[in-house]
Amino acid sequence: MFNPTFNLHHYLAYAVLTLVALFAIYSLWAWLSGKESSAKDKKLGLSAMLAVHIQFTLGLILYVVSPTVQQAFKDFGLAMKSSNLRLYALEHPLVMLIAAVLITVARIKTKRIDSNSAHKTNFILYTISLLLILSRIPWAKWLGLS
Repeated sequence: MFNPTFNLHHYLAYAVLTLVALFAIYSLWAWLSGKESSAKDKKLGLSAMLAVHIQFTLGLILYVVSPTVQQAFKDFGLAMKSSNLRLYALEHPLVMLIAAVLITVARIKTKRIDSNSAHKTNFILYTISLLLILSRIPWAKWLGLS
């Protein structure tokens, strides 16, 4: 169960990063150009949010079955001294949860707003989320360095 879920989680991450980045850039452009928020804009934001939620759910499944996380929980104090174990057992899931919450908050705050301020809110919260996600991606594994 671990390998297929891990592969799906790994490849879906590209879609998540693309959707979140594109929506943040689009929101900046729409905000600065004074464009009113439309149903199409809301659907784009919803697509990004759903991708993040699916990715997070897969991550939770991996968290439960991951041999790395299980190893970390055998001696959590020792695991916190290892940057690799700390990343997988604590930092990555916690920061991804925060990013998913911020994206959800953006959706909730802008769902019923049709003004230009919805773009500003989306830009700020999606950009913060994108930066958080990028800060805790296990880059060494992604780039094949480990």
